[in-house]
Amino acid sequence: MSRLFPERITVAVAPDQLMVGSRTISCDAAFGSEPWHGAIAALRGVEWKDRVRVTAVLSNHFVRYALVPWNTALADPAEEEAYVRHHFTKIHGERAKSWRLRWSAERADAPRLASAIDAALIDAIGAAFPKGGEAKLVSVQPLLMHVFNRTRAAVPASGAWLVVAEAQRACVALHAAGAFRAVQNARGEWRTLLERERHRMADATPALDLLDGSAPPSNDSYWQFSKATT
Repeated sequence: MSRLFPERITVAVAPDQLMVGSRTISCDAAFGSEPWHGAIAALRGVEWKDRVRVTAVLSNHFVRYALVPWNTALADPAEEEAYVRHHFTKIHGERAKSWRLRWSAERADAPRLASAIDAALIDAIGAAFPKGGEAKLVSVQPLLMHVFNRTRAAVPASGAWLVVAEAQRACVALHAAGAFRAVQNARGEWRTLLERERHRMADATPALDLLDGSAPPSNDSYWQFSKATT
């Protein structure tokens, strides 16, 4: 492997496992006081034998999402962050003041899909990749956005549902007319959450469903299931 062009690798961080490329490392989800402490302990124990550039992808167990109606009067990134944080604070209370926030870039009048992650988790991931080590952390991404970014080309103009299935959790988002229209991240089975979201939407929604983390069902009477692009 070239020392000048190090390999890029994805590290998927979940409560009960750490996936380092194609390798799976079991974690103790009950370790420590936070649900991510076991995964971080496992991450610190990884031995990097070659130079790599790492993208850490965080399970939706560790992420809160919200669809934020946008205000076109916001003048700069600082105002945007304060606006998004206020939205999360209304939902989750004072603890949202310490979360790290990100939001999608859509057209001016469209709502933004925003994510919030415990700052201590992001700091712990960064500390697992010390300066000068073989592995360099280049990005930390919420799982929903990681899946959407690699699947976006498969979303037609008419829109599609994106479903991310994990153990004991599902995240469902609707992207249509060039923007996100709905998002729910909850414990439970993905099909139940998908059907609930479809019926919750007042307007007609697309039947196309891009599914990650589970095999697409066949011969469904309503949904057109397809595997999310890898």
